[in-house]
Amino acid sequence: MLITIFQPELGPQKTYSIAETAATDTSTSVENNAGFSTDDLILIGKYGEEKTEIRTVSSTSGSDTLNHDALSFAHPSRAPITQMLYDQAEIYRAVSQGGSYSLITTIDLSIDEEETLYNDTAGTESSWYKTRYKNSVTSSFSDYSDEVEGTGYTDDSLRSMEDEVLEDFGDIDAKEIKRSRVKSYLNAGVRKITLALIKTYPDYRKAYTTQALSANTATYTLPDRFLAFFRVDVNISGSSATNAYKANYESEGGGFPSTTYNENDPKVYIRGSLFGIRPTPTSSSGMAFMWYWDYPAPMSNEADEHGLPHGARDVIVSYALHRLWMTKDQDKAVEFKNLYKDDLKEYIEFVGQARQVMNANYQRVVFGDDLYDPY
Repeated sequence: MLITIFQPELGPQKTYSIAETAATDTSTSVENNAGFSTDDLILIGKYGEEKTEIRTVSSTSGSDTLNHDALSFAHPSRAPITQMLYDQAEIYRAVSQGGSYSLITTIDLSIDEEETLYNDTAGTESSWYKTRYKNSVTSSFSDYSDEVEGTGYTDDSLRSMEDEVLEDFGDIDAKEIKRSRVKSYLNAGVRKITLALIKTYPDYRKAYTTQALSANTATYTLPDRFLAFFRVDVNISGSSATNAYKANYESEGGGFPSTTYNENDPKVYIRGSLFGIRPTPTSSSGMAFMWYWDYPAPMSNEADEHGLPHGARDVIVSYALHRLWMTKDQDKAVEFKNLYKDDLKEYIEFVGQARQVMNANYQRVVFGDDLYDPY
């Protein structure tokens, strides 16, 4: 099994050399050494370029010198020098998802390449993998990556869609656009498509829950992944749904300070991530019964799928590309906006025909720094 590990994100500290250096030199003159410390790993050069190398800072001198272990190559003036948190990767394997993982190897990152490859000759398509980065000097680690089966990511996974968006945008290595930004646009696309499906098929994504009321408390947290209410029944003084009254929607600012609200004619309003009930409950024995629409769980891990009916991938991708091009090329943005609209129309018609036939396609197992992005 071929395991691909993308290079970890660099920084935050970065500077440039201000003079040429020769192989075996143990110090480099830089524009500014602020933020660099003893035992820091530094990348001299850029990922994917010959003679790029990793050194360890032994000390700093003044404000413009980095002392380090001897260089292996000569470097020109203005060579980029960037703090690097990790220089190795640990690869783990299990026989099943969620099973017991064992460390199979620790490898040095291939910094003169855009990605690091490892061939696990003992692995199979049914093997499961996860990785984490390691700092060989301090023995610090990143978080573990998602679990990924040997068959790789599915077409509907976050990683697969991110890769397509970045390739179509001309930034397959995510040097101009961070994957976290692509991820936010893909998730926004899922919400947009969900709304369109609900408008066409009102029974889609209906959910139900209850909320216990508290004395003298008017507002409560909306359900997870909430989109909109389509019915709320409220029993101000009891927990029986039989004795609950249907609430009518009222704007947050509706009514006047002197307005009198009745238990048999309750109102519900929305304030940010909260919903409110009028009249304010006077006891803790009441209950609200809520029917609402929600959207699929956001994709946060690379193996997460969008959660929409099969066929949504193209629509989500075209929406994300529309958003990306908006700040760079308005003509391109319009092109992908029109593509998104056409794809969405076809998709909604397709869902209506209930032709949910799917052939899963897979990519090779891929891990990367963006797996640990908290956003």
